[in-house]
Amino acid sequence: MDEFAENLRKEKFQVPVCTVCKAKSWPPSPFCQKCLSRTVFRKVKTEGILQEFATSFVRDHEGVFGIVDMDGIKIIGSFATDRLQKGMLVKMTKCGIKSGTPFYIFEPLR
Repeated sequence: MDEFAENLRKEKFQVPVCTVCKAKSWPPSPFCQKCLSRTVFRKVKTEGILQEFATSFVRDHEGVFGIVDMDGIKIIGSFATDRLQKGMLVKMTKCGIKSGTPFYIFEPLR
């Protein structure tokens, strides 16, 4: 979806929300996955629960990565710290597109 990518280029995290049933559409889609109505982009909460995390040692892809559930939207993002615990509250601090690929950066909330 072009609008989703354009928002990410502007470092804005917005997702499609159904105009009828208000369900969030993830991955982004112009139509609701529940009722097939049209969606519009809305800013959503960027805090979530860390579901899983792991450290990558793959060359050029090193880092700590995790799966975050943000009110039903599950996103893989990176962390600057490895001091993480499953179930902890985290917040998206940055998003964007780098080399044509979306990225999401999170940090723990203490």
